[in-house]
Amino acid sequence: MEPTNAYQITLWIHYFISVSFLVIAIWLIIRSFRGIIRGLTYLKIDKTLAYLFIIGLYLQLLLGLILFTNLSIFGYDYQSADGSVAMVSKRLWPIEHIVLMLFALFIANLGLIFSGKSNISTTKHRKILIYYSTAIALIAISLASIYWL
Repeated sequence: MEPTNAYQITLWIHYFISVSFLVIAIWLIIRSFRGIIRGLTYLKIDKTLAYLFIIGLYLQLLLGLILFTNLSIFGYDYQSADGSVAMVSKRLWPIEHIVLMLFALFIANLGLIFSGKSNISTTKHRKILIYYSTAIALIAISLASIYWL
């Protein structure tokens, strides 16, 4: 397999998981919001969605780190003059993106831990909504910063 093709395949897998993650995130936020408003019981599907959210973030982290590293296996060179100029022109976006993604993963993990310690369904929904929405906001800021700033 050609190095450039390996990079493109990994990038497309990263995109596919991103879209899947977005669907899970929207579904989870809607269920959490409805759970708070209507006082619904925290069901197994809610817990499954919360775990899928975290798994999606970890998969994105793994693929993102593979895409970011310069091991010369994917043919994407951050060390070249053109690569360095492109990075500086985008305000070192890859570094900012990874740091914000790590914070999002940390916050989502806190939400999962804190929601798991609660015995009241409404509190579980509220903690999931707060922490996971914060993680999603960090992800959105990270992705938007390449275009806005």
